[in-house]
Amino acid sequence: MLDFVHERWLLELLTLVWMVVITGFVVLERRRPVSTMAWLLALIFLPFVGLVLYVVFGRLRVRKRRRLRARRGVQPTTATSQLAPLETPLSELDPTLRGLVKLAMNATDAPLRRASTVDLLPVPEAAYDAMEAAMLAAERSILLQYYIWRDDGVGNRWIDLLCDKARAGVQVRLLYDDFGCLASSNAMFERLRAAGGQVLPFGRLRLRLRWSGRINFRNHRKIMVVDGAIGFTGGLNVGDEYLGRAPDGRKWIDLHLRLTGDAVLGLHAIFLEDWLAATGETLDLSPDDPRIEKDILRELIERPFEGSCGPLIQIIPSGPDLMPGLGIAAQFVAAISTATERCWIATPYFVPDDALNLALKTAALRGVDVRVLVPLPRNNDSRLVSLAARSYYDEFIEAGVRIYEFIPGMLHSKYLLVDHTVAAIGSANMDVRSFYINYEVTAMLYDRGVTDQLAEVFTGYLSSALEVRRASRRRLPLYQRLGESIARTLSPLL
Repeated sequence: MLDFVHERWLLELLTLVWMVVITGFVVLERRRPVSTMAWLLALIFLPFVGLVLYVVFGRLRVRKRRRLRARRGVQPTTATSQLAPLETPLSELDPTLRGLVKLAMNATDAPLRRASTVDLLPVPEAAYDAMEAAMLAAERSILLQYYIWRDDGVGNRWIDLLCDKARAGVQVRLLYDDFGCLASSNAMFERLRAAGGQVLPFGRLRLRLRWSGRINFRNHRKIMVVDGAIGFTGGLNVGDEYLGRAPDGRKWIDLHLRLTGDAVLGLHAIFLEDWLAATGETLDLSPDDPRIEKDILRELIERPFEGSCGPLIQIIPSGPDLMPGLGIAAQFVAAISTATERCWIATPYFVPDDALNLALKTAALRGVDVRVLVPLPRNNDSRLVSLAARSYYDEFIEAGVRIYEFIPGMLHSKYLLVDHTVAAIGSANMDVRSFYINYEVTAMLYDRGVTDQLAEVFTGYLSSALEVRRASRRRLPLYQRLGESIARTLSPLL
């Protein structure tokens, strides 16, 4: 009996020590309060599972990355922020737009530039054709950065094209996310290396004696820059699913953006920043260290500028190595808060944080036409995220937000339009992961023509979507409501 009491006392003491230590450890991370509480609950009530998840998805690494980034000898985004300045001073912009522009400038070093041309590519086949045409015409360089590059028909066709260009003397650099391409054969990338191209993984996943924590911070950006003059960004990865050739037969619908002019400099700088980070060669070096690849920065500084006279645009990076919450998340919330007529959103993953939640509701209550378009849950590649998204439907509908579910396939487009002057197109979803964890890029455009074109694309999507009605939500069975609630509880950890 005495041994049992001692064992119980020891177990309770160890439990108390565990709770105190882990609470202090998590609290010192200074996450968002809701995320802190979710991790504490997981670590206290599911200690073994919670600890494994915390080690894999912990955020200690990002602080080190942020310090290293500040000490890096070459920072293309910052170093080129003053290039290609606008002839029109910011003081002459509309006050609302001026505030959004300054926010991006101060938070992410994203200067305001002009694009000579801006082409929306809402059909994946047409987007692939445009990108392949640009690569075929390349004379000097092709820079590519993708989260997913499949080892399938499209992926191998692009590798073959790049091999031909590399053999012809064109500088080819390909950066892919190691986690996003886990299912892709390394032999595919080796073919490009053998042809003279440069290929690097971002956030390489390797077994080490000390866990690096890289798996959580993925590079979700999609960037292509050809000869420093033509740029592409948006939501498309490289894979057959966009052509309706996915194993499950489901076609993915996405939207991409083609740019020319001075605005391409922003995409170019972000790519080179990530390229330098992926090499790991410049993170701890001083500016005078001869090992720094200064020729990489010279690509940007010495490139010719066109003096573009087209749409105003900012290329905005976001990631865990920047000021927390002051990247794309802040830009979206600020833009929505300026809406007076309409605010339309298309996103495959809709798990709003508190700020976005409040911004959308208050906009709708102010009389703004707020619409959110997401995939039908059975078409979404993440059922858990779909369940979490649906848990927000009731409160949004109550506030006047209109929710639509896209029927024909997996809607993967990611964009926001506000009134007739602001449009955002890029790689970021409307969820916690894109806002706080992933490395993302968004093109913020301040142009009525582009915004109205995007509105036409959106209304075209709505013709193939079903609006979620309050009556249908009231008829949900208990098990479905329970599933949505559980997914919502887990959403801070998604």
